[in-house]
Amino acid sequence: MNRIDYWLKSKQISNPVNKLILINVVVFLIAVIVNLVSFLMLKKSHFTDLFLALPSNVSQLILKPWTIITYQFAHTGLLHLAFNMLLFYFIGTLFMDFYKKNEVYLVYLMGGLFGGLLFILSSFLPVFSGQLGIMVGASASVLAILFATTVYAPHIRLSLFGVFEIKLFWLALFYLILDLIMIPISNSGGHIAHIGGALFGAIYGYYKKGLFNINLNHFEVKKAPQQSFKPKVSVTQMKQKVQKVNQYSNQQPTQEEVDAILDKISKTGYDKLSKEEKDILFKASQN
Repeated sequence: MNRIDYWLKSKQISNPVNKLILINVVVFLIAVIVNLVSFLMLKKSHFTDLFLALPSNVSQLILKPWTIITYQFAHTGLLHLAFNMLLFYFIGTLFMDFYKKNEVYLVYLMGGLFGGLLFILSSFLPVFSGQLGIMVGASASVLAILFATTVYAPHIRLSLFGVFEIKLFWLALFYLILDLIMIPISNSGGHIAHIGGALFGAIYGYYKKGLFNINLNHFEVKKAPQQSFKPKVSVTQMKQKVQKVNQYSNQQPTQEEVDAILDKISKTGYDKLSKEEKDILFKASQN
């Protein structure tokens, strides 16, 4: 048990991609064991179909709502599991070079959720008439990881089998075209779900790149920066000015000053008077 605990806490398994791969493998092994026991006891082996697979029928989905999550970790066979996990390992490792590690969980689960919802909605199309049945597999989740990575780094080169290199963009485009071609041929619901996962991955990638960010600056009320007041004159100069004003205010306006101001009003109007001239007229009126 100590060795198992150490292995689970090691850096290799603490990697989010490796953790998700481990969950897929464990779920697959549990399904194999339960199906085997069920077959030996009841001559039936439908554990995956009954309890893990996502049904396209809404009435069945209401009775098994957990399947929108469990289907993302269930697989029909060893090759199905191996193919999905192999692609997920390489693309997921690349994904973590451009995004935060924990975002693997978010994109994986939301990509699978988005793909599952598109699978359910497509069952209402006349061509399918609710006959899509059930779906299992991590393909929608893996394609969400693939397309999120592709949006962020489309021109990065991958070495396939150590033989030739290909840009990530062309690999993602290959999977998308393949799914579109296969929809009318076989596993229609599964391929539709793949496209749903790819669509979510692309949207997430563009969101992280800032394409959908809305500039709300013009809605913000910005406070004017506070500025410290610095008087242009010294305290002594201010006192001298106050003394002059007080001295001036105690003086009564002469008749000559009043007449000059009245002449100015007749020529240019009252609005053209200075504050001092208006004060003189005000004092004169008080007398």
